[in-house]
Amino acid sequence: MITQTQRFRLGLFITVSSILFIILIIAIAANQIFKDKDIYYISYQNISVNGLDRGSSVKYLGIKIGSIENIQIDPQDITRVIITISVDAGTPIKKDVRADISTIGITGIKLIELRGGTNESETLSPGQYIKPGKSLTEEITGKAEIIGEKIELLLNNLIKVSEDINGEQISKLIKQTSEATATLNSILSQNKKEINRSLKGIDAITANLADASVSIKRIITEIETIISSDTIQATIGNIAKISHTLNKADIFQLINALKEAAVKTNKILSEIDVVVTSKKDDISYTIDQLESAVEALNSAAQRINENPSILLGGSHPHNPPDENLE
Repeated sequence: MITQTQRFRLGLFITVSSILFIILIIAIAANQIFKDKDIYYISYQNISVNGLDRGSSVKYLGIKIGSIENIQIDPQDITRVIITISVDAGTPIKKDVRADISTIGITGIKLIELRGGTNESETLSPGQYIKPGKSLTEEITGKAEIIGEKIELLLNNLIKVSEDINGEQISKLIKQTSEATATLNSILSQNKKEINRSLKGIDAITANLADASVSIKRIITEIETIISSDTIQATIGNIAKISHTLNKADIFQLINALKEAAVKTNKILSEIDVVVTSKKDDISYTIDQLESAVEALNSAAQRINENPSILLGGSHPHNPPDENLE
């Protein structure tokens, strides 16, 4: 059960947290509201500012430096729109800067983009007008006008050329075209069989080329399969290792070393032969002794097998002498 003291503490905690949260919000808002700003104006004459609203961004070379504070129509000239912008205090805006109405990517969001400006130009003071640039609509309209002028010029040139050619020349040209067409039809009619035969031959060649292409493609596929197999890759790797080893090795030095090793081996075998010949009798005697030892061991093993008690009490003769007899 919650006591009165716990309720008081909970209420106090909530109240203090709410006050701190409100203070934090006020501090953030005050930082934005009371931040030093410079005010400038832009005047657009007969240019649509559709898409611009209060709070829209103002950028200079892609960097956001402020926002639009107000948009209004000039009471003295209804074809003129005055836009009030606020930028960060101390932002250097030159007199030759232009304020264009731009669009962010494909979103269609409009903003004011300040472009241009040189170091040699004077700096505008806050409260002055920034020279207006072009809007996207104005640029499109200008390009459309240029295209229209070029099309009109092209049509005028065609009309002029048509007027320079008289009717007699046009008729002559048409007559020559008709005669050429009739001659072509006659040639086609006379050589119809040959043309059909040639076309059939071309079809057969095309079919053969298609079959050959399929076969070549299949062979290439098989070759690629063989080349990409693990066996070929391992073989190529081994050949590469052997080649690398042979390149590093000195072949002549290796051959000389093998010759020297063969000579030393022959010498060792000769010495072994001499030793075996000189110690032949000793070796024979040693072999006889080993044979005797083996026979003794076999005899002992047989006796143990016949009478295992020998291992415990030792061996006794079959007819021991009477110890009591003198």
